[in-house]
Amino acid sequence: MPYQSSITERLKSYLPTTILIWLAILFYRTNKYYSSWLSSETQSALIWLALAYTLIGFIFFVIFSFRKEKESRGLTLIRILKRLLRDTHNYIHNFTSKPNHPLPKIDPKEKTILLFVLVKIFFLPLMLNFFFDNIHSVAAHFTNWQNISLLFSISSFNTILFPLLLSLLLTIDTSFFIFGYSIESSKLKNQVRSVEPTFFGWIVALICYPPFNDFINNYLGWYANDYTFFWTNELTVIMRILILFSYGIYVWASVALGAKASNLTNRGIVSRGPYAIVRHPAYISKNFAWCLSILPVLTVASFWQILIIIATTTVWIFIYYLRAITEERHLIKDPDYQAYCRKVKYRFIPGVY
Repeated sequence: MPYQSSITERLKSYLPTTILIWLAILFYRTNKYYSSWLSSETQSALIWLALAYTLIGFIFFVIFSFRKEKESRGLTLIRILKRLLRDTHNYIHNFTSKPNHPLPKIDPKEKTILLFVLVKIFFLPLMLNFFFDNIHSVAAHFTNWQNISLLFSISSFNTILFPLLLSLLLTIDTSFFIFGYSIESSKLKNQVRSVEPTFFGWIVALICYPPFNDFINNYLGWYANDYTFFWTNELTVIMRILILFSYGIYVWASVALGAKASNLTNRGIVSRGPYAIVRHPAYISKNFAWCLSILPVLTVASFWQILIIIATTTVWIFIYYLRAITEERHLIKDPDYQAYCRKVKYRFIPGVY
């Protein structure tokens, strides 16, 4: 007869994760940075996601799940934190009397769980905020459609169609990452295999997002602008089509990742779409769009300003290069990624590098 779990065991799978989710919501609502930076829509969406898990999780874990489940992430996390606190207390207590007393440790699987929780806490509200910003931009430009027959004029393309399409592309991109950070399931084949284990790998990833990218921009400035004007209306159309093409590849990469979309994690190796051509299509396409957008600024800048703009852009390109390198160093431990690298030999540019 199959094992049937007790109500107590089912609650032990359900309650810890639910409690941790609501503690995260409390953190977003009370932390000074998040409470001021996250939009009201993002805060509401986070609460709705928490309510959805609370209800659906209760139905799944407590009412309908009778088989013995693996220990839930929430229960594992609480167990890890409890043991770390105990071991840290013992280490401090024995620091002088027992100099060989071992340091607190966690095993690799526990470390993966702990780091992925941190990934979710940081990136999920960030992507939700980006998503709502992009949705508002799509809605604002969509309302400017007064006469569709005029939409394909040069002026209408530059002022209406281009910003609408760019916002729409970014909305699609962030929606895939929101899904990836929200749901992890064996049926979707997006369960976490490992998380970037090094401090340096986390630094070069986080520095590309608020609030950390603000620190660099405050000192170096930020000169890329997707909406820049390229000298003439006709040339602006051509260059903006190139920018849309670049962001199209960028979003194509996110769509190819599907439910596996997330930063700093290995949730299974993807080799379809643009990943069948190069290993880092999103990074090269985004940086190419940025490089295009600074060209008009360079033509009106002084010599020293040109040096500063080029230096700043080079810094950001180098940061994304480091992201690619640290990701590969993390993923190369996976035999699937080793096979992928043998199949897809180029990082950024087919036939070149």
